Amino acid sequence: MNLPALIASLGLVAAVFVFTYYKLFWKPKRLQKIWQQIQAGDTRNSIRNLRTLIIKQGGSVDAHYLLAECYRREGNCQMAVVEYRFCLKIGRKPTLTTVKNIREGLVECYLKLRKLDEALAELLELSRREPKNHLYLYEIARIFYLKGNLEQAVSYFDRSIKVNPTHAPSLSYLGMIMFNANQVKEAIVYLSRAAKYDPRNYQAHYYLGRLYMDGRDFNRAITYFEAAQRSPDYRARAFLQKGICYRELDEFENAVQEMKKAIASARSKDQRLLLAAKYILAALYESRGKLAESIEQWEGIFRIDAGYRDVARKLEKHQSLRTDDNMKDYLVSPLPVFEGMCLDMIKHLGYDMIDIKHVSSGVSRIVATPSSTAIRSGRRQFVYVKVYRDAINLGLNEIKALQEEARNLRCSHAVCISPAVFRKEAVEYASGRPIELIGGERLSQILADVRG
Repeated sequence: MNLPALIASLGLVAAVFVFTYYKLFWKPKRLQKIWQQIQAGDTRNSIRNLRTLIIKQGGSVDAHYLLAECYRREGNCQMAVVEYRFCLKIGRKPTLTTVKNIREGLVECYLKLRKLDEALAELLELSRREPKNHLYLYEIARIFYLKGNLEQAVSYFDRSIKVNPTHAPSLSYLGMIMFNANQVKEAIVYLSRAAKYDPRNYQAHYYLGRLYMDGRDFNRAITYFEAAQRSPDYRARAFLQKGICYRELDEFENAVQEMKKAIASARSKDQRLLLAAKYILAALYESRGKLAESIEQWEGIFRIDAGYRDVARKLEKHQSLRTDDNMKDYLVSPLPVFEGMCLDMIKHLGYDMIDIKHVSSGVSRIVATPSSTAIRSGRRQFVYVKVYRDAINLGLNEIKALQEEARNLRCSHAVCISPAVFRKEAVEYASGRPIELIGGERLSQILADVRG
């Protein structure tokens, strides 16, 4: 062999060796190094290096896969989908990953982009290749559920738990579907199993609470809602339902506190829940005559949704109270301020206060005597004044109790002050007796006289 031919042969062998080394060792090693950077969280530099590599040397399936992974980890699902799909389009077998991983990445991005049909197509292909993978079956079922196809959803959830009987998410969804279908026994079975296999499945706890609440087992329901409230997704709803349970148990303070927690926990997407919590809280206050607090909640609802239920009518009904600052102060002022208001009202009525006792935040008892200018005889007389702060329409029983309390304190005259209108039977009973009823408009006028 002549020298030129020998040199040409050696050059060809060297070229083949270099090309083979580059393809089999150097290039994959470089991609493996980039993959390690990606796994360490350095996606920004990895994207730059991968783009440079693809432009200079062409894009292998592995390079495009790594680029897709970078985009997915940065939350850029739109670009990740482009790269994942390109990997499948190339049709070559990757070395750094598998086709399964590429399709799973696509599914995750499609779900985040709310492209349910595309995600479903990939999952059905994955499930065809691995029919016993309960996670694929679960995700397929969940997509059918989101699309409103409950028959297919139930079918795939059922297939999922046949493969894995302890898969709590599938059990929980089946329980929720049975709950909404009013299949109580089946719902309890599925949800109880879900909660047993995964105590952190808050969906199961929430719907178990709903089931027991509907069955009026309120104390048991509360325990499940307390578990569910640990989840951000169920926290506000759990507080709301707990509040309803406490309301049904006639535990006013607990009900109020739970409604306040529901309002504080409501997120921007929970607007209907927020309005419901505010409305129930207003109703709780209204039931105890705390109109100032009720009005505050109704006004908050009105600012969000002026057409919500009967809020506009309620605000119109209490328009005078909303514009009467003196009455507002009467209803909500701190106790020392309210006590000063009581002293001013007693003086305005022609009495001198002897003693005042605040029975509760809403009721005060006063013993007074006619002022020196009003005394007509040498014998000192006493007057019993009972002051209500809560706007409750007092009836016959309350006025009879007032009269009995006045007798026990040896008071010859009784006065009842309330921000609400007295019931008809109370007014009729007081007529012709040494009982004076001051409520509604007259109280407002007295407050205006003494406070200006």
